Amino acid sequence: MLIIIALLWCKKDIRDSFYQLIKTFFHKQILTVLGFAVVWTSICIVLFYEIGVWSTDNLKTTLVWVITYAFVTIFETHKIKSSKYYFKSQIKETIGLSALLTFILELQSF
Repeated sequence: MLIIIALLWCKKDIRDSFYQLIKTFFHKQILTVLGFAVVWTSICIVLFYEIGVWSTDNLKTTLVWVITYAFVTIFETHKIKSSKYYFKSQIKETIGLSALLTFILELQSF
């Protein structure tokens, strides 16, 4: 893997594209949206912790969810204009059977 990365790093156009990707990711607007997502998630975690639904045992699952679902969903918001049923599909996905089972199974250790 390191050899492939080193070979790709030697190509100027790939290296320049990588720099542009990093520069774009750290754009003020993107960081603002991601910051709001982190704040919102943190508020939810604190509230759930206070009512006894969330514990530090759920940290790994929470981080995986934030990275795989929440941040990906943020970058799919452009579909709101083009899809008539965007919110309906997001609600179904959020409260779907697999999400519900994961949540219930993660509440208790077996």
